[in-house]
Amino acid sequence: MLTGNLEYLISSLPNLTFSNSEATQHEVKGLFEKYASNAAFDQDLIAILEDDASKYLSASDFKRFQSINLKSIHQKQFQDSSIGVVAQFSKFMYGLKNELKMFRENRKSEEPLGKINYEFIDNLPDNPLKAEEYLLDLQWQKLDALSIGHYANLSALLLYKLKLQVLQRWWQFDADIGIEIFKNSLKVA
Repeated sequence: MLTGNLEYLISSLPNLTFSNSEATQHEVKGLFEKYASNAAFDQDLIAILEDDASKYLSASDFKRFQSINLKSIHQKQFQDSSIGVVAQFSKFMYGLKNELKMFRENRKSEEPLGKINYEFIDNLPDNPLKAEEYLLDLQWQKLDALSIGHYANLSALLLYKLKLQVLQRWWQFDADIGIEIFKNSLKVA
């Protein structure tokens, strides 16, 4: 259990919920902007969180905190982490990525393997945007489950960072841009 200022930092961070509403985005971004100094006002939310956390973590803990990233969390180094919640989420993400790979290969195959019972993606929507939202929701649910019992320690802060990254990814989705990218990918050169 971490005490003092880090406990204050964790308790003062904006509450995160799995929501894509403009009100939620505005509230979370607004609270993070209050943390940012005037010079750092236009930083992204993760940079603001890292800047604030750097004041309260030891050098080794801060290095671990900085290394945690949703894009690379599935890698072996995180699966072998001494921090239990990191190892568990890393293994979950590795399994999820492998299932997606198998799902896509099966879908592209001239002779599909037939109905496969997936652990994570049995109900993956056909609509690409809905599928991405579904996958983010799976990640959020896993992070929520791992958060139980972690309120003011390094694990809580790491899980918070991953949740914030899940939300930021979701908040970046733009259906119009996605359709254009999809249309352009279908064009034959």
